[in-house]
This record gives sequence, structure tokens and C-alpha cells, in this order.
Amino acid sequence: MWSFYVFSVLYFIGGVRSAIDERLKDDFFHIYKNAAIETRDIQNRPVTEDQVTFYLYTNENPKEFTAIDSNNLERFRNFTNQIVFLIHGWTNSRKSEWLENMKNAFLVRDKNSFVIIVDWEDPANQLYYVSSINTYDVGKFIAKLLVNLYKNYGVDKRNFLIVGHSLGGQVAGFIGKQFKKQTLQSLPRIIALDPAGPLFTTRPLNERLNKDDADVVEVVHTNGGTFGFLDACGTIDFFVNGGSSQPGCKRIDLADLVGSVQEPLLCDHRRSWAYFTEALLNPTEMVAQKCNSWAEYKISYCDKVTVPMGDLNTTLTGSFYLKTNKEPPYSKKLSSGFSLSRLISY
Repeated sequence: MWSFYVFSVLYFIGGVRSAIDERLKDDFFHIYKNAAIETRDIQNRPVTEDQVTFYLYTNENPKEFTAIDSNNLERFRNFTNQIVFLIHGWTNSRKSEWLENMKNAFLVRDKNSFVIIVDWEDPANQLYYVSSINTYDVGKFIAKLLVNLYKNYGVDKRNFLIVGHSLGGQVAGFIGKQFKKQTLQSLPRIIALDPAGPLFTTRPLNERLNKDDADVVEVVHTNGGTFGFLDACGTIDFFVNGGSSQPGCKRIDLADLVGSVQEPLLCDHRRSWAYFTEALLNPTEMVAQKCNSWAEYKISYCDKVTVPMGDLNTTLTGSFYLKTNKEPPYSKKLSSGFSLSRLISY
């Protein structure tokens, strides 16, 4: 009961961004961090390295994984193709459907790539404010593997691509920080899909995902201000349909709370990975335009600079906006490209 009360207070305070002066962020963060660690200690559930596991998929056997650890990394020696790390968020695990779909999309897009699904199920399935603190240790353990591959197996850092959703997006930021700390080198690209907002908006900049965590920090916003991070926090930020709510996601009906509350609760938040999976398969579609705001985008008062959300090589910076359809295919102008049916049947 006490833990729930603490989380409720912290969540509320974390949401009132404008009421917390920048100078007070450190104080608030340390109070919240100590409360989370104390709760974790009482529950006797520290984050240990064996709770962060890695499952490798390749095009040779895309439906069967190989569990990897520090003892079986020889196949990575001098590997010259892309290695994608996919990281789930709160209350999820490696069995989440979106991970399967996105893994398939990456393997379709680049048949020579390796895709590693990271499972941190136990640390992710605790009270939210505890899981949000667990992201530090999870990021540290994932970074340890990357540093090992980089230093001891000849893997070029440019081959690493980190993709995380929600709390996984914040984990991605900590991976970048740790990798830079241990190698004095930046990761090339982090992609954060609607990175978690609650209890992160009030953190100091170096205690959350930020634009300095990699050479390119790409952020897809779909539920900002609720479950996702509201403001720009990367080198390039995609605000889909404005970045806070998504067409096709039902709103809560006060006359039918039981029937309507379940689906819309996370629908906007989950659209980030649905959009990005489609963008991977149709890399010239889902085109976004650079703009100062959603309001200016809606009246076409924007720069002429555009970029597809599925462009994994872009180094453009700034805030970009785009609209989608209510249902798949979400792209307003979906061309032949790759097919969604190929993803589903893969």
C-alpha cells in the first residue's frame, strides 16, 4: 500500500512539469530514486546480470533464436553487418508481439543483419517507479555486451543499432551513456519509440534519454504527455499526428468505462512501434516534414526539408511532423515497397 502511495505521488509530481523548477530536478530525482531503491531492497529484487538475456535471430533461421552470452560470441568476430538490439518496455518480455514483428521487419530489410531481442522481463515487471530505476542497471548490462563485442571481437561500433520502446527507449539512452563512458566513443544511432515520460520529464538531463547519447538519437513521439516523453529529446524527433494522440485509437467513453478503458489506455503509446515497423518495410514512405510545431504543420507553414521515418541513415536534425491513416497501412502514400503480408508470414 505504501509503495502504491509513493508511486502515485511521484507520478503526479512527475506529470506537473511546469511546477518543478529546473533547480529542483536534482532534489526531486534523488528523493524518487531513493524511494524506488528502498522499495526494491524491501522486496529483495535487485537487478542482476542474469536477468538481462539476449536472443539472436538471423536470416539463416529467423524463427529460432540462439541464446547468447559472454561464452558464445565467437560468431560475432569481425562481423561487418548491422547488429540490431530490440528492447521492450514496462511489463513486457521478449515474447511481446511487436518484438517479433519488428525483428522480422529488420531481417526482411537487411538479409545479412543480426537481430538481438533483449529480455529484461523481471526488472520490467515491478512497480513502475522501481522499473524506471532498474533501467540504469539494465542499460549497464547491455552496454557491457556491446563493449565486449567492440573491444574483444572486432565489431565496428558503426554496426550497432539500438531500438527501444517506452522504458526500453530510456534504457537505450543509458546504453549510449555507458558505451561512451567505457570506450570514449559514441554509438552511431539510437532509436527511441515513444520513450517513457512519467518520472523522466522531471529528471536532470543526464539522467534520461537525451541528444548526446549517440551520434544520432532518433525519437518517435506518439503519446507524449501521458505514457511517452512530451518534448523533443533527440537529435531528430518525429511527432506523429502531433505526438500525443493517434487517429484510430478509441477515446474513453464515460458511459462505458469497462468496455472502453482497456484498449485506448496504451493504444497511442503502442502506435510508435506499429508505425516504425511499417516504416522499416516501406523506407521511402511515412515522410515527415521539418516544422516548428504541429499547429504550423497543419497549415503547411513549414520548411521544405523532409525525411522518411524509415531512413536509417539520416543525419538531419530538428522536429519533424507527419500524419497517418487510422488503420494499417498507416502511411498516407504507401507504395509497393516491401509488403506487410511478407512481414506477417515471415
